[in-house]
Amino acid sequence: MMKNFYPDLYVENISSITASMLSKMGMEAVVLDVDNTLVPHNDPNPTAEVTAFLENMRAGGIKICVVSNNRYERVKPFCDAIGVEYFVHDALKPRAYGYEKAGEIMGVEREKTAAIGDQIFTDVWGGNRAGCFTIMVKPIDVKSENIFIKFKRLLEKPFIKRLRNGDVK
Repeated sequence: MMKNFYPDLYVENISSITASMLSKMGMEAVVLDVDNTLVPHNDPNPTAEVTAFLENMRAGGIKICVVSNNRYERVKPFCDAIGVEYFVHDALKPRAYGYEKAGEIMGVEREKTAAIGDQIFTDVWGGNRAGCFTIMVKPIDVKSENIFIKFKRLLEKPFIKRLRNGDVK
C-alpha cells in the first residue's frame, strides 16, 4: 500500500524529462497535471519551459493529455494556450478515472503512459493506482496554494524526505 505513495521517478521539473528518455522506457504518452507542475497555481500563461517541453514530446512522438482536478473553465483555455488537444477535467484524482479516460482518448495503454505531477496524494497515488509510470516534479510555487493543498504538503514531507534520501523502491 505505501508504495502507491512513491513515484517511479522524482525529478526537479518537467525540463528534466525528455521524449528520448521516455521512449527508452517504453512510454508512448504523458498525462500532465497543470497547477504547480506546468505553471504556478491558477496561472493561465505557459512559460517557455513548458512550450519547449511540449515541443520535445511532440517531436519525439509522445502523445500528450492533461488530466486535472480543475474545472473545464480552467483546463480548456489552458490546453488551448499550450496546443494540447486531449484533456480530462474534474478528474477526481487520486481515483484512476482520469488516467483511464486519458488512455482511452489517446489510445495508449496505461502501462505505456507516464503520469507527471507535483503532488503525492493526487498525482502520484492516482497514477500508481491506474498502472501508469509515475514521475513526480517539485512544485513550482507553493506560496500560491490554498490551505487544503498546504496541509497535504505537510503530510507529504516524510515521503519527500525518503525520496531525496533514495530510500524508496
